[in-house]
Amino acid sequence: MIRRVLAVVVLATATLATVPAGAQAAPLCRAGYLCNSQYFSDAARTNLVGVKTEFCNGEVSTWGRVTGYLTWSTSPCT
Repeated sequence: MIRRVLAVVVLATATLATVPAGAQAAPLCRAGYLCNSQYFSDAARTNLVGVKTEFCNGEVSTWGRVTGYLTWSTSPCT
C-alpha cells in the first residue's frame, strides 16, 4: 500500500515538474473536428507566437512556441 502511494506521489511530482507554471492546455480535439490552437506572447493576445492545427485526416501542423496565452477554435469536418 505504501509503495502505491509513493509511486503516485512520485508520478504526480514528475508530471507537475514538466508543466510550466501558468501554462494553459488546449482542449482535446475530438474525432471528426478540425481544431486550431493559437498561442500568444501576452495576456492581451496581441502577438501571435505559435499555432497548432489538427486536421480532419489526423495530421497535425505546428509552428512557433507554446505559451500560456491561448485561443482555441474547432469546426466539424465535412
